[in-house]
Amino acid sequence: MNRFLPALAAACFSLAAATAMAQAPSGDAGKGPGSYGPGGPRHGMRNCSQAADPAKCEAERKERYERAKQAREACKDKPDRQGCMAESYCAKEQDPAKCQARAKEHRARSSQRLDQRQAAHEACTGKRGEELQKCLGAQRGASGRGGPAAK
Repeated sequence: MNRFLPALAAACFSLAAATAMAQAPSGDAGKGPGSYGPGGPRHGMRNCSQAADPAKCEAERKERYERAKQAREACKDKPDRQGCMAESYCAKEQDPAKCQARAKEHRARSSQRLDQRQAAHEACTGKRGEELQKCLGAQRGASGRGGPAAK
């Protein structure tokens, strides 16, 4: 009996400590523009709960989702997948020319980011771990994109 009580107390304390550490964070953690967790906004999707007409917003959102899904399916085996997706998606848009122009801008920005990333990795060749992260941060700061070095 004398050995049982301390063991039982230790088990209770460790169980209590484990459950205390497993609680969800309080405050605004997991919310906001950069959140990708459960309930957080997905890239490119609007939050319809705060729209003037939530039902209409939700219907438009579903329609855009279906249109994108059809475009992905139609272009999955094409060599210029991004261009095909833009063409297929924008064909059903109210203003196809404006949609194509936005898609072209998006492709240009995406290509530029990819080139900057590739140049940064080439400049940091041979580095590993924390040294690589610092080098990449410095490269991001040098390219004017922000990041740790630009603060």
